[in-house]
Amino acid sequence: MSILTRLVPIFAALLGGLAILAGCGEAPAMPAEGAVEAEKVGDRFSVYALDTESWWDQTGEMRALGSLEGRVQVLAMVYTHCAHTCPRIVADMLQLEAMTEELGKEVGFVLVSIDPDRDQPGRLASFADGIGLDPARWTLLQGTDDGTRALAALLGVRYRQEADREIAHTNELTVLSPAGEIVHQRKGLDEPLEHTLDALVAAADTPPGSDPARR
Repeated sequence: MSILTRLVPIFAALLGGLAILAGCGEAPAMPAEGAVEAEKVGDRFSVYALDTESWWDQTGEMRALGSLEGRVQVLAMVYTHCAHTCPRIVADMLQLEAMTEELGKEVGFVLVSIDPDRDQPGRLASFADGIGLDPARWTLLQGTDDGTRALAALLGVRYRQEADREIAHTNELTVLSPAGEIVHQRKGLDEPLEHTLDALVAAADTPPGSDPARR
């Protein structure tokens, strides 16, 4: 499936969502629990150290965050019922996938749901299949509510549940080194995607065991 074909349903959902003004977007959501602790450790430790909670991928397999270790990962926290900014985030990640593949860089892509009650593994699998996400590159994760909030705090993602089951949230893309260190974050949707691509290439070219500079 071509990148253009895969982007069509995402952009269709994005355009449809523009007619709805409530819910998912760059709303000033409340901080997730643990935000202060995350600020102290986020730059210096591996995200994969957050292995106190259980996670399930789109196949229904229980796995640790540490199973993502070994290659550069682009991670976003989204939810599959979102009709506003989440489709744009996924579309940007698909563009990064095409760009890094063309450059011959080994990169993985991770979507972590901020709506674990509805985003069960079966729902995540249907979402991935509908877009044509390559399971060799893409991992979709559902966690517990506590685990999801802890990861969000570590990454600086803010979200809150709205009365209509929409979720107001900030829109970050996080680049993780093969060891799980945060080496780059795109805050919001206005920052050029090329900045994230540059960070991806630099992280992919960093020798194992080196200390990648955060960008």
